[in-house]
Amino acid sequence: MASLAIGFGGATPAAADVQCDAVARVFAVDATTGHLAEIRPCRTVRTWEFGPTVVVDRADWRLYSAVFAMYDGDAAVLYAVTTTGELWWRRQDAPGAATGTPVRIAGDVDWRHDVVLATGPGYLALGDYDTPLRAYRHGGWTTGGTAVAQDGVLFGTFHGPAVTAMGSGFAVGSWDGMHYRVWRNQSGAAHDDLWYPSGPLPAGVHEVTGDGTLLYGVRSGGEVVLLTQRQNIACRVANRADWHVAAQAPGHFGRVVVPVGADTTPSVVPPPPVDPRLYPLCGGAQNSPWEWQ
Repeated sequence: MASLAIGFGGATPAAADVQCDAVARVFAVDATTGHLAEIRPCRTVRTWEFGPTVVVDRADWRLYSAVFAMYDGDAAVLYAVTTTGELWWRRQDAPGAATGTPVRIAGDVDWRHDVVLATGPGYLALGDYDTPLRAYRHGGWTTGGTAVAQDGVLFGTFHGPAVTAMGSGFAVGSWDGMHYRVWRNQSGAAHDDLWYPSGPLPAGVHEVTGDGTLLYGVRSGGEVVLLTQRQNIACRVANRADWHVAAQAPGHFGRVVVPVGADTTPSVVPPPPVDPRLYPLCGGAQNSPWEWQ
């Protein structure tokens, strides 16, 4: 496997020490050509590395205002939003395979919104600042069916900044060099998204997305990076530990796309209670949300 060895003091791990999930991969848009590439993240004994970069679609993906994806077993389903508000669906049947013929779905919906993303297999989210953030069900998501129906509300009044993905019971987003976990506010405030700082991001990393356990982003030089954070089960509301680059894939990319795979109905719940005695383990008063107002 041709890849970078990160964190091994220059030594490349033996092949038996590298565990590559047959399904997991991320996609990245080349900043020069617009081509869509697939990159496989692999777990090693000590850290992570990336496998080879494979071009899977030679259309110009720079023209899309948003791109998101989800898993269907070994397959991946990709969605792309045009600057005129159209939503296009593509299916990649297996890792490394070329994407199939694009299909326009939900032709009666304008998809130009502040937040548009995949929240789980078959589920999308759509909304604007200071309005509800709604969940939608794409019933034909595995085959390219064109109908999409509203299926609940994630936030009654979403204040922002934009969320980029979903975690387990919370949304996630990044702003001004910090990663956040976003829970539901039930206090009767004007908005019901509570943003808890959950770790500083490395300098020069942008376009960050992921489920809050692993993050991916793009470095200023165009490399795709995988970010990890010291995990602490006591800090479910938010984890204030720094994020670090665990692996990087060379290239000149402008966007990274992380497919979602949790096969559950997406939801956002109130922040779980935390024993105040555990605050020092979680970075002090980490249970105070960031207020944008």
